[in-house]
Amino acid sequence: MAGNPSRSTGRRDGAAESSLEQLAAGDPAREREFSLPGFALAAREWGEPGRLPVLAIHGWLDNAGSFDLLAPLLGGCHLVALDCAGHGRSGHRSADASYNMLADVGDVLEVAGQLGWSRFSVIGHSRGAAIGMLLAGSFPDSVERLVLLEGGVPIVSTAGDAPDDLAAALTERENLRTRSGRIYATREDALRARASGFSPVTRSAAAILARRSLEQVDGGFRWHMDQRLKGRSELRLTVEHVEAFISRVRCPVLVIMAERSPFADRETFQRLLSEFKQVERVTLPGGHHFHLEGADTEIALRTRAFLGLADDG
Repeated sequence: MAGNPSRSTGRRDGAAESSLEQLAAGDPAREREFSLPGFALAAREWGEPGRLPVLAIHGWLDNAGSFDLLAPLLGGCHLVALDCAGHGRSGHRSADASYNMLADVGDVLEVAGQLGWSRFSVIGHSRGAAIGMLLAGSFPDSVERLVLLEGGVPIVSTAGDAPDDLAAALTERENLRTRSGRIYATREDALRARASGFSPVTRSAAAILARRSLEQVDGGFRWHMDQRLKGRSELRLTVEHVEAFISRVRCPVLVIMAERSPFADRETFQRLLSEFKQVERVTLPGGHHFHLEGADTEIALRTRAFLGLADDG
């Protein structure tokens, strides 16, 4: 049965928060790499094999650093946060390939196979949440639990828009293929641009993302994601497509949205999120990147309870 959205009061349990602080201090991240056909995916890893398996998937133009504050608070997990293709320290798709969430679903499944995980939970933010939903709908026996942070539904289109969508996507891909990204004179200029960019974040959040995505080059600093990621997909799913995926998700779903979410007034988006068979919905203070901007402890408490993690990790 679909759950009703709830709103946090902002009150926290002091003992639980102290326990989380101890977990964060004692569980450092490790770097990891997965070899896929044609390129490698980089990742950050917390916890030891044998613990609860969790894959974390970041949002558009972010990277695995998106979980640097949240992951250490989820002690008891073996959590692997990916740099999706073209993002962070991962390789780029070949010149003749395209970027879309359907391909990313395949990448995530490949990584799970290399980890030896036949069943696992997924935490996704924004675009990563939509990837997690598509994965759970395509392979419902593989996903144990699904945590959707500020997302869970891809951008939808209509069948009638498909010809124009394809034409625009192919034109954008051609225009973006040879671009390498803007060069900023100083690191601070680059951070300021990201903080005020397509999805505004605090300066501290931009600095966390910069650890994996900002490089020093001749003339200054550049965000080094594959520029083709800025183009649209050749084919966008329709509402009916998305409903079909959601109908196949059998696992429990936790949806955590921000009070200042850019999706708050999108009626179709909100309606689709309510269609999961087993869903709990929560709204917390903050904006789209609330997990990097002060809501990490509250998100961790909610996620730990949802995943069934003991308070002592």
